[in-house]
Amino acid sequence: MKTMKLGLRAEGGAHPRGPLPRRSPCRPLTKGIAVSLMLSAASLASVPSRAQNSTVWLDEVTVIGTRTEVSVQNNPASVTVIDQQQLERKAPESIAEMLRDVPGVEVVDASAAGMKRLRIRGESSARVTILVDGQEITDHSTYGTPILIDPSNVERIDVVRGPASVLYGAKAIGGVINIITKRGSEKPVEVELGGSYYSATRGYQGWGALSGTIDNMDYRISGGLEDHGDRKVPEGRYTSTGRLDGTSFDTDNLYLHLGYTFGAAKNHYLAFKAEQNRLSTESWTDPTTLEYPVTDFRIELPQRDRQKVGLYYDGKDLGPVLRNVHVDAYYQTIDRLFLNEVVMRPTASTTVGVTSTSDDQIENFGGTAQADFQFHPDHYTIMGIHYLSDGLDAAKTSTQVATISRPPPLSPIVSTTYSEGVDNAFIRTASAFAQNEWSFAKDFKLVTGARYYYVETELDYTTNASKELGTDSDGHIVTSASLVYTGIQDTTLRAHYAEGYIMPTLLQLFTDSSAGRGTLTYGNPDLDPETSRSYEIGARYNASGLAVDLTGFYTTADDYIATIHCGTGAACPATATAAEYIYDNVNAATTYGIELMAEYTIPGTAFTPYVNGAWMKRELELNEFDTYNSNTPEFSGRFGVRHETVIGGFPLWADLFVRAASGVKLSSWNTTSASVETDSLPSWATLNFAFGGALTRDESTTFAISLNNLTNEEYRSSFDELPGVGRSVELTARMRF
Repeated sequence: MKTMKLGLRAEGGAHPRGPLPRRSPCRPLTKGIAVSLMLSAASLASVPSRAQNSTVWLDEVTVIGTRTEVSVQNNPASVTVIDQQQLERKAPESIAEMLRDVPGVEVVDASAAGMKRLRIRGESSARVTILVDGQEITDHSTYGTPILIDPSNVERIDVVRGPASVLYGAKAIGGVINIITKRGSEKPVEVELGGSYYSATRGYQGWGALSGTIDNMDYRISGGLEDHGDRKVPEGRYTSTGRLDGTSFDTDNLYLHLGYTFGAAKNHYLAFKAEQNRLSTESWTDPTTLEYPVTDFRIELPQRDRQKVGLYYDGKDLGPVLRNVHVDAYYQTIDRLFLNEVVMRPTASTTVGVTSTSDDQIENFGGTAQADFQFHPDHYTIMGIHYLSDGLDAAKTSTQVATISRPPPLSPIVSTTYSEGVDNAFIRTASAFAQNEWSFAKDFKLVTGARYYYVETELDYTTNASKELGTDSDGHIVTSASLVYTGIQDTTLRAHYAEGYIMPTLLQLFTDSSAGRGTLTYGNPDLDPETSRSYEIGARYNASGLAVDLTGFYTTADDYIATIHCGTGAACPATATAAEYIYDNVNAATTYGIELMAEYTIPGTAFTPYVNGAWMKRELELNEFDTYNSNTPEFSGRFGVRHETVIGGFPLWADLFVRAASGVKLSSWNTTSASVETDSLPSWATLNFAFGGALTRDESTTFAISLNNLTNEEYRSSFDELPGVGRSVELTARMRF
């Protein structure tokens, strides 16, 4: 379809934590109001700052990147941590929006506003692993995994930028997003209520939670609702009314956590979690993408539901050799209902309507076991096994109605063609991984790792007589190596190599689909895995109010899966026409760039200027041609100044910033003219202001207000994302008692 971006935690979410300060965003504006708000924020400079050195993000401890507890400062991989304070300063419309300003990360929605996904370093969201408490969400679509989880229920988010298949499974070519959900509060009983208002969609979100800790048991029960109308955007290229038709969506969520701490040293923890997330969303079609003979195109996704139960065990500080043990297991289902309608006018008197539906269920279960060993004071070794059974039950229909109009009194000629099919397929992945951290000299650490995958694919049932039932398998090894040097005061230097590996989705292997073009795309069981190799060098500095994280990277990827015409695809069925498509390993990519996160708290003031951004080039080696026009902005980022203070015992903050990106180009092959066509989007920048704080001295009640796109800029970040919202306000309030 042509359419249309400091506490300790572990990835199982089962480690001690304490509550962090609350924050968040609200309300329409005029230029006068906006200016007065900025001046009010600036006047706070005369008040003593709450924290003169706010550069604590490099001190955050995370297991992401190594599967062992290490600070961001000394992590061998490119990692970013979004902590609770950062999350609560934003209206939690989606997890993806909370990561928009991470360097190298782009939010995409493939025209469906309620189904945001993430790209990392230009890689498709299908090549990014999404974890919830260390357990994978799968999707088996060409667009990638939407993040279906209640944002108000998230404790923190950890990100790996770049390949991480050694530690995190066979989808992490682009990177990893690990979403860690909340546990019970420290009080015996605590109630949390919150709500948000979004003027851009005339939408709202509300949530509530009951949580606490009684003796050795902690618990949390929560639920939330969210409803958004069509998005408000500036009048211009995409709309003449100021509203973007087909961008409404609604969600509801339920969550349960039960945890139990035991053992004489209180170093064993057992947890049970259950989640339900339901989504219904429309889809917007860019009218400029409709090409002859297509006159209308519409997608609806009335159901995108996820249910999951998980068990977790963590044993910490168990002995001098066996240090830690982690075991988890889970069962998850995703129900999807998809509707696609295409109307074509091949001649003045002929109308052809094609309606395609897909009613699918994804079922997966699996788990991970990991043990940490210290066989020698200079070595820290982890070993683990992982298993995932991933099944797709897909029922698809296609109805084509052709109408030929005739002059009265003759009646139109109407012909109807209907087809349906059912496929039931599986991917089962078993893998073993190991990693060793070797402190081999003063201030040096060498981290090496490897993982072996055994993958089995099976087409268990199909109504398509041309497909063969059966099982196939593949084995593959991926490796990684890093060198970290900490011999310079307050500075960490690192070099990192990592490999990525991803199996084709079940849709690409076995399922035939007519959605998008109105013509059939065949699955191809002979597809090879996609692979990648990435090289990084980086430096981090943290002292005297200055924090810097600088990374340079170079990545090559091979055997990319794309769709090609059956006129050139040897694997197409004998009955296929030249106008139909099939998936094949025909593309490759080379990506390189620089990522920067930096901030500096000005001595003697309450102001912290900062910048987060990336420069990136991405060359696609396609079946027909090579191009740098890959729908990836060369420059993107956010820069601004933040203010932290306390007035009368009430903590307050303000943030004035610009979010910007260079223009993008996207080249594609026109099979009709046998030539390259290029579409482009202009560069853009938006001015934004956010502020908030606590309404009570104990910070039990907080608020945040975000004034977005103050200049009402019309923009679109990429062809994979909807046009951005116009001038708007977001308001969030939270209360704990």
